[in-house]
Amino acid sequence: MPFKILLADDDANYLSLLGRELLDAEYLLYPAESKEIALQQIEHDIDAAIIDINLPGGVEELLEACLNKAKPIIAMGALPLKETEHLIEIMYYGVPYVKKFANEGGPKLEMIIARMNTLLKTLLIFSNNKEYQKGVLAGLNARGYKVFVADQAEDLLHTFLLSEPKAILVYFPKNEDLQEIAKIRRMDRELPIAVVMNGQQGDLGGQINDEATRIISQDRLADYLEEL
Repeated sequence: MPFKILLADDDANYLSLLGRELLDAEYLLYPAESKEIALQQIEHDIDAAIIDINLPGGVEELLEACLNKAKPIIAMGALPLKETEHLIEIMYYGVPYVKKFANEGGPKLEMIIARMNTLLKTLLIFSNNKEYQKGVLAGLNARGYKVFVADQAEDLLHTFLLSEPKAILVYFPKNEDLQEIAKIRRMDRELPIAVVMNGQQGDLGGQINDEATRIISQDRLADYLEEL
């Protein structure tokens, strides 16, 4: 089931822009243009919240309501963090903060969504076999993961940058696919990467030597996910 996201912002235009991006990223959206509506939305058992720190009426009650339910929060605002009037509240609650607009004035929608992904159980899977993907996706979605998919090696790096996953699962790679995996590994030395193999494949261990990359069989995948 898709993750349910509270989006609280009294700027109707920004609420619409970011809301559409969240829906395109396959989140369920619970919008709120006021603190009062946001507090009502929290009762829908949301999975996480994106909150404009300048929401009228103050956000302390809203932040506390989310934290009391152990829901991840991203705070956003028009000003850089050091210039916002709510720096103390953000630091007190330990909430990650994202500036809503780039220096050029454009909305930083992708960055906000990327931060959201990192707070949730987000995986990136890579597989050339689309039929096999269907079964994998169904199983992972049922376990509460949000899954991004790349089925072409040339799409793997871009999808990784967009999704900022907590782990990558690579199914039955060809030797040339490992070159794309190596590019990601050079960017992030600690990201868990699992290479899932079947009985017909040879040993890839000689090509993958870092501690954060595991080579596992299909029947060990469930145990691996529990370890993440």
